[in-house]
Amino acid sequence: MEFLYFPEDKSEYIPGIISVVIIFILSILIVWLLVRASRKQVKQLEEQGYPVVYHKNSETGSSQEDKIQIPAEQKETAQEKDFERDKKS
Repeated sequence: MEFLYFPEDKSEYIPGIISVVIIFILSILIVWLLVRASRKQVKQLEEQGYPVVYHKNSETGSSQEDKIQIPAEQKETAQEKDFERDKKS
């Protein structure tokens, strides 16, 4: 099996390990920045008067309660639209 290369000198693994650690740290930083930006956008939407509503996620089965109170009519209409959208796809 000539295509596999396992060096006798284990110090050759060091650059690969360093690369993996750097990529891992950068990926965590990017996710943290995306979450932070998302929260900032939600806050801006709330300040503009748009209701931010979290519905049940049909894929994972988890649900989050409504973050703000909206009238029951709007809630039912939104749930019906979600049902129709999910039915189409």
